[in-house]
Amino acid sequence: MKTYTIKKVQGPVTEESFAIAETASINHIEWPDFAAPYQVTARILHTDEALYINMETDEWPLTAHHTGLDGDVCEDSCMEFFFAPDADDNRYFNFEVNPLGALCLGIGKDRYNRVTPDVDEGMFEIKNVIQKGKWQLFYKIPYSFIKEHFAKIDSEMKGNMYKCGDNTPKEHYITWSPVGTEEPDYHQSGFFGKFVLEQ
Repeated sequence: MKTYTIKKVQGPVTEESFAIAETASINHIEWPDFAAPYQVTARILHTDEALYINMETDEWPLTAHHTGLDGDVCEDSCMEFFFAPDADDNRYFNFEVNPLGALCLGIGKDRYNRVTPDVDEGMFEIKNVIQKGKWQLFYKIPYSFIKEHFAKIDSEMKGNMYKCGDNTPKEHYITWSPVGTEEPDYHQSGFFGKFVLEQ
């Protein structure tokens, strides 16, 4: 099982803080028909209050049409973070963000019957930094938000990280932890890797 250690830091967390984080390569091509030559990485930190996510890709040009909460951002250039904070609960979060900062957020045990929580998106502080040839994404996930939906946050969580683009010039699906399905399907918690929160 792939494992990523999320280093603990003291806040506030800035873009520069991620220099000490482990770099995870999102580079697994499970479905050759949907391969793309993009370099994709992720770095994650945590404090006593939140998870902090930084993802980066050299996909270019970027595709971005969807706006607002719970749109089909997977059709755009999209980077995604899925995680299950409580081992005793078979549900997980999906955070999917496009270059416009549009967020698709859901909670559920699989791809069906997912619930979109009623949230103020501002709490996640989504920020895109786009330069020609590079897109960086930053956001945070407050523990207070997680605890509204799960009984606890384990020090070892299951999850996965993805790059996709259903309706981009080069349709692609790239994963961090391999997903052993015949067709692209990111909602496969049985193939999640492990995130370990440094104490």
